[in-house]
Amino acid sequence: MNNIPCNISSLPGSDPNKSNKIDLYGHRGTSLLAPENTAVAFDLALEFGVDVLEIDVRLSRDNVVMVTHDELVDRTTDGTGTVKSYTYDALKRLNAGYRFVNPDGRSYRSDKIRLLSLDELFEQYPTTRINIDIKDNALVAADEVANCIDRHDSTGRVNVGSFNAVPLRHFRDRAPLVTTAATQREVAALYFSRWSPHGRTDESPLPYQYLQIPVRYIGLPLATSAFINFAKRRSIKTVYWTLNEAQLIQATLDAGAQGIVTDRPDIAAPLIQAKYETL
Repeated sequence: MNNIPCNISSLPGSDPNKSNKIDLYGHRGTSLLAPENTAVAFDLALEFGVDVLEIDVRLSRDNVVMVTHDELVDRTTDGTGTVKSYTYDALKRLNAGYRFVNPDGRSYRSDKIRLLSLDELFEQYPTTRINIDIKDNALVAADEVANCIDRHDSTGRVNVGSFNAVPLRHFRDRAPLVTTAATQREVAALYFSRWSPHGRTDESPLPYQYLQIPVRYIGLPLATSAFINFAKRRSIKTVYWTLNEAQLIQATLDAGAQGIVTDRPDIAAPLIQAKYETL
């Protein structure tokens, strides 16, 4: 494993407002190298120079926004059952590294790592950019995420997405100054509009600022220079997930991707650094 940190934010062209900026997203921190969605994974990702911490959130029984991916706590902790069945206090007693073993064989069971609330994450990483994926298909989840962003005055450093279109649309109404990612339907509409005369000339504003997508979906190639440039002309940044192999990361960078989501920032960071040297 390459353990040499690469500080992407200090690289040439790393100004987020520059068109050649390539953001490195730490997927759940770095979920293959450390217990996902925990401070251990986030700290390691930042050591490797990620620009954005990509996180998932769900509500506890008492409607605290918790940083965790699955509906159930079983896969990543020593608990069982749904996140929604636990109070915040009960979730904080779970061991979030209980089942994790890294590629070198190191177990984190004895470390007694705790889950974070979104409030705690904002407090612990006060200047770090955060990408939030709302997992609950509920309007209250969108409201509570917006409330948390407001409490921490974090509008300018957060982007929000969700596979659930209804809460994401609600979030946009609730927090119109926070950038968001396109829904699946919005991605499809943009993709196919390239072949429409109206789509090629349409300059009306879109309700999202990011595409956060796989390189391929049901056989359709999404990581192409043509699609990336088409989105860029609409002022939409294109980010691809979840890329962990050097060859695929390199090909996606060569196509013009403006962001890479990865579990392996140790692999991706040097490739982005090398890409900057050619820009």
